[in-house]
Amino acid sequence: MDIEMLASLIPLARRGAIKDDIYLTSTELAQDLETSQQTANRRLQQLEAEGYIVRSGTSRRQQVHITPAGIERLKELFHALYDLFSEEHREITLRGRLLSGMGEGKYYISNPGYRNQIISKMGFSPYPGTMNIRLDEQSLARFQSAVQRFLFTKIEGFTTEARTFGAVKAFRANIGNKIDGAVIIPYRTHHQSNIIEIIAPLYLRKELGINEGDLVDVTVYG
Repeated sequence: MDIEMLASLIPLARRGAIKDDIYLTSTELAQDLETSQQTANRRLQQLEAEGYIVRSGTSRRQQVHITPAGIERLKELFHALYDLFSEEHREITLRGRLLSGMGEGKYYISNPGYRNQIISKMGFSPYPGTMNIRLDEQSLARFQSAVQRFLFTKIEGFTTEARTFGAVKAFRANIGNKIDGAVIIPYRTHHQSNIIEIIAPLYLRKELGINEGDLVDVTVYG
């Protein structure tokens, strides 16, 4: 979605569409956006097609509600603008212990739908697998706070003939003060909240010389 379409969610949110259904005409939205009625109606149609709003009624008088997906995009815009204008240096260093996974990371990261996006958006070709870290209590609290305000890269979900793959948030990171990679958080995950997944261009266990239970430092950048 382009920035104009994303910005079209803002007047809807101001009118209360985040919490409740609102009644709106394309003429009213056009006034809010300072554009033509035809353009306003086209933006509503695209927002609906993208799944960011639900609406009913006619263009003259319709009910509009912003979906959870639309709210998430507004939050992404907020955090991006906040980071852009904030002078605060934004990074945190986390500590946790290496945890053996179930081998699922290789299946997902090797999928071209994810792999190609990581290469183009994150700038590295990922090793086919993830490294799981169980954060200590202090690191978990700091990480949960940081991910609400740190800028991230969205790896889009996609659908194949076999199944649907969900979207992923990717935060740039440095692992063990040695290797650049990323912390990834699926929008929907089965992991406990204190476990983070890490991807990198190299096999991290070998490059860092670590085994299950060893402490690992991970610096996450905003």
